[in-house]
Amino acid sequence: MRWDSTEHDGVGVLHLFGYLGCQDTHRFEGAVEWVRSRSNGALVLDMSGLLGWSEEGETAVLRAAQSPLAVCGLLDRPALLLTGDTTGRIRIHPDLHSALAALATA
Repeated sequence: MRWDSTEHDGVGVLHLFGYLGCQDTHRFEGAVEWVRSRSNGALVLDMSGLLGWSEEGETAVLRAAQSPLAVCGLLDRPALLLTGDTTGRIRIHPDLHSALAALATA
């Protein structure tokens, strides 16, 4: 897994690439903290560059939602743990533009 970050009007965006597997969860969690510490607290997780993820990788995303998390770029890939989130902390958006627009109006 590779990651990159950008910032849009104070919102941190974490772009993920490759495959988010068990061996990458610690690095992913560090990336989330790094991006959150450099933004206003709002975070968008752009998964459009991921080729896939393991159950452990998806669970790491759930753990990252200790505070609100916008997720975009799932495309048609199944993400049962994310879409079944009952805490209300994960908001699913089709793309980065709609995720940023939703955060701007919140």
